[in-house]
Amino acid sequence: MTRTCLLLPLCLLAASASAAIDLIHVDDFEEHCGQLLVSESFPDNGGNWPPLWSELAGSAQVADVVTGSGRLQPVVSGYSLARMAAPVPTRDVEVRFTMTLEDAGAQGVGFYVRQNGGHLQLTTTPGEGYAVFVEGSFRGLPGVGVWREENGQEIQIAHSGGLAPAPQSNQPLRVRFRVHQVDATQTRLQAKIWPLGEAEPIAWQVSALDTQASLQDHAGGIAVDSWNVAQNGTLTSHTRIDDIEVEALCNPLRGRGPVTLVAEGFQFTEGPLWRGDHLLFSDIDADQILRLDPPLQIGSFRSPSGRANGLALDGQGLLLAAEHGPRRLSQTQANGQVVTLSDRYQGMRYNSPNDLVVADNGQIYFTDPDYGLADPGQRELPFNGLFRRNPDGSVVAEWEGAIGFNQPNGVALSPAQDLLYLTDTQAGQLLAFDRAADGSLSNPRVLAEGLPITDGLCVDTQGNVLVATWGNGIQIHAPDGTPWGAISLPRQATNCAFGDSDRLTLYVTAQQGLYRLRLPLAGEP
Repeated sequence: MTRTCLLLPLCLLAASASAAIDLIHVDDFEEHCGQLLVSESFPDNGGNWPPLWSELAGSAQVADVVTGSGRLQPVVSGYSLARMAAPVPTRDVEVRFTMTLEDAGAQGVGFYVRQNGGHLQLTTTPGEGYAVFVEGSFRGLPGVGVWREENGQEIQIAHSGGLAPAPQSNQPLRVRFRVHQVDATQTRLQAKIWPLGEAEPIAWQVSALDTQASLQDHAGGIAVDSWNVAQNGTLTSHTRIDDIEVEALCNPLRGRGPVTLVAEGFQFTEGPLWRGDHLLFSDIDADQILRLDPPLQIGSFRSPSGRANGLALDGQGLLLAAEHGPRRLSQTQANGQVVTLSDRYQGMRYNSPNDLVVADNGQIYFTDPDYGLADPGQRELPFNGLFRRNPDGSVVAEWEGAIGFNQPNGVALSPAQDLLYLTDTQAGQLLAFDRAADGSLSNPRVLAEGLPITDGLCVDTQGNVLVATWGNGIQIHAPDGTPWGAISLPRQATNCAFGDSDRLTLYVTAQQGLYRLRLPLAGEP
């Protein structure tokens, strides 16, 4: 049996993995990243809402539990809105629940986060917070919207239009609502709805940024609203809500440290790689691979380097490099000898291997744009590709980019290695591919576009993708492509890697400089 649970140390939930985030106006609240802060399935029948919830301002004519769901009916007034609130901390959060309108022509259901415990202007402290609102046809706008309550006034920020299904009477709908802080002045709100039992849509049906100052970067509670268009008479219909989950999002930018310069004076840095207790990185135009022993000791590791760009470690811990000069993938063996792993596809030389990532099964994925070609006339391949080298030495072209339109560049795997991420510099895109058990890639799709000169990328343990750009530093995207925000740098970023013993330090190569900063989430090796 599920039950109400409020992030108590001894409260274990058998089959859940969800969570929420902050508390009522506690600005320095420490969020419990990735935890399920509340799970409410209304298991009883015939009683009141569980003790966690409180009715605000005498607004509910009915607030009970019937057949395993929470029922609400507002007191009829000039603004018929029932509200049940709970002190569950929410700041960067995802909320999921099931809801039903008994009369879709007259009703709506809202769910608030960052809520201050107020109700419209009926309480001493007027209501404030961010909400998702699912409404029937009473305004001629059936679907889902994101709203804010500001000084007791409810204000629509954005609406799904025709992208969301129109709620029908007595049809259960699932709702997903996500709120996170982008920077000190902006919050992103996203929502989608779909009929219970059907496949969840991939895309958000509504997404918007809001800058209301009083709601930025602080904590608040949660609240459930039941709206009815009636302003007089007696109501017979109710709204129902069930299976509420509030999950704390792991915001990769919250509490990050300052960007600090490690060293500068290089020609063109790239390919950062943490190896044991030190960082390796390339200085392409200086034709060398450098070694940083933290905090500040830098020396040459390999010179010449074949104008190496991306670096990686194979299963034996040997250094692999994507080399522009010889147009190959190389391996530096234990005795220091450098050997070629691959320099041709179907007898044709690569353009200029750029970046690479190694899967647990030994497969190597690498990109091959034409940036490093000394002479365009030296091109042999009719495309700019993403390749897979298998442990037996065979090579597969997984993606063929058009010359003049596509420049595959950075490449990384998700923590579960079931997704591969790729930047296409010329198209300004971040792409994702599904990766099968045999290593083959399929279903290429754009996660983000309009990015300013995308370059290398790295991934944290939550699956967030950090993209180095020449426009505005490191852009961070959730696994579904949703942007978290960006880390500004003094120079144009070329690549990134997590390092130090806890992998909480992000090292960034940026043209003539090498930078680092501390992040709250650890990175993938």
